[in-house]
Amino acid sequence: MLKPTALLACAALGLLAPPTFAAVTAPPRLAESGKITYCSGMDSPPLVSFDEAQKPRGLTVDLGTEIAARLGGPKIEWRVIPFSGLVPALLAKQCDMIVDQLFDKPERRQVIDIVNYMYSSQSVVVPKGNPKAIATLDDLGGHKVAVLNGSTIKTLLDGENDSLAKAGKPAMKLVVYNTDTDAFQALRIGQVDAYGTTVETAGYYAGMAPDLFQEAVPAFSRILTGLGMRKDDGQLSAAVDQVIKDMRSDGSYSQLLKKWNVSSDTLD
Repeated sequence: MLKPTALLACAALGLLAPPTFAAVTAPPRLAESGKITYCSGMDSPPLVSFDEAQKPRGLTVDLGTEIAARLGGPKIEWRVIPFSGLVPALLAKQCDMIVDQLFDKPERRQVIDIVNYMYSSQSVVVPKGNPKAIATLDDLGGHKVAVLNGSTIKTLLDGENDSLAKAGKPAMKLVVYNTDTDAFQALRIGQVDAYGTTVETAGYYAGMAPDLFQEAVPAFSRILTGLGMRKDDGQLSAAVDQVIKDMRSDGSYSQLLKKWNVSSDTLD
């Protein structure tokens, strides 16, 4: 029989023991080819974008790098696709995974698998000083509002326009762009009055150019955000899901969100 001191020592060792994780089994093709291909719009800072040297950077880029490392270390190849074309590109097998700010919506779940890694919300950015006095979605009526092609906020603002019409109020004019960069440039030079985007991107640009932009409408429409895989690629989906669970358990997930100042977007 173990003595009390020995029992305490064993208990202490148990507390210090590293967590045990389920095995992560990557699809054999990744080991055979030595690479994994990610599709991304690469235009949603601070999650995915290019730095000054045209190298991928951001929270989701770091996440994709960590996933590849835990799947055996295949080389990462990035394929830049406009956001509206990400799902078609994945289905056409132009890449193994969508690594971007992909909102988890029922219509997407019908055609692809999604593994969530954070939450996100929507916001509205306006020029510094808010010259149009925009504080609510109703206030956007009668104004030009930039949106990203294929984005969730475009769908939301289309719905808001329906509500404005029923109330007999002027609708907003939605101006569609393919990249956040183009939308913010249009806002900067006065081609549009506001830009509807995610809170993460809104905060990034407001922080980068505090003398030019500010957020006007409080965050709304919180939604899960994830990585996309084909439904016929279930082994990869399961492996990525296990990697995210392991990262949440070992603390690297919370460290990643903290690094990119989005800790409030953590999964519940």
